[in-house]
Parts: sequence; structure tokens; C-alpha cells
Amino acid sequence: MKEGRLVLVKYRNSDSGSTRGISKTAFFVFLSLATAFVSVAFLSPNPVLADVADVLSVEPWTSGTETVLNITVRHSAPTGSHYIDIVQVDVDGEVEDINLESQSTNPFIVQYNMDEVAGEPAVQVRAHCTLHGWGSWSESLVIPEFSSIIVLVILAVLTLTTIYFKSKMKM
Repeated sequence: MKEGRLVLVKYRNSDSGSTRGISKTAFFVFLSLATAFVSVAFLSPNPVLADVADVLSVEPWTSGTETVLNITVRHSAPTGSHYIDIVQVDVDGEVEDINLESQSTNPFIVQYNMDEVAGEPAVQVRAHCTLHGWGSWSESLVIPEFSSIIVLVILAVLTLTTIYFKSKMKM
């Protein structure tokens, strides 16, 4: 068979013994439609994508004895009818909704007060868009009972106190 030559594909119908094939015209129509579909679907300079809400980060900080989560959410081009209306916070399986009004900035920060933390709860967060629905859950984050800065300060004070008393005992 020579290269570049179109071959008529034939197959035999076992019942009637007749042959039928795909004509050159039908093949070229199919090939043209497939090429047009691929061009529109994959090569479009401005593909249309759903703007699902995305939780960018969850950062805990302490204020006195309370732990507060700063939740950064991205959702481009919010409007009065297309915005993030709910942020859900899952703390060890207990889910709480934070209801929101329309946003004017992107990304934006939502604060969630966890009050006083006991143990090391696991936290996940997701956001809901009024048009596209729920985004995916964020990575699970374990919140320490004490922040690392507080632990560092306590250790420093204990170390200095120990050094002070040992120096007094030697005198």
C-alpha cells in the first residue's frame, strides 16, 4: 500500500453477504468535524473555566487564650449575585458555617475564632460560591494547643530561671 493513499474500508455483513464501506466524503466530513471540535475545545485562546472557590491558606494565631484562624479565600471577579456566601470550618468532624455578604476584594480573609484550644484538633476549610457551588476541602491542618512562640518563651524563661538558681546555689 502506498503512503498518503485513502483506502476504502470494507467489512462483510455475515447475514447477507453484502459489503458496505465508509465513503471518502463521509470520512472527510468526520475528520473535519473532529478537527473543528479539537480546535475549539483545546486550542481556544480564552477557555471557559468555572471559577470555583479556592481556600488558599489557613493560618492560626493566638490572642490571649483564644486561637483565631485567618482563612484566605480566592474567587475572582465577584459580583452582587456571584460571590462566596458560605465558608465551612470542620474542626475534628464538627462543621460550622460562616455566612458572608458579597466581597469587594480578591482574595479576601475570613476570621474564625476557635476560642480556647484543647489538645490538637484537625481543621479543614472549604468555601461555597453562589454560582458554582462548593470548592474542595483544604488540606487538614493540626492546630497546636499552644503556639510555638508561646512554647519558646516558656522554655526560655524556664532555662533562664534554672541558670539563675544554679548560679545562686554555687555561691
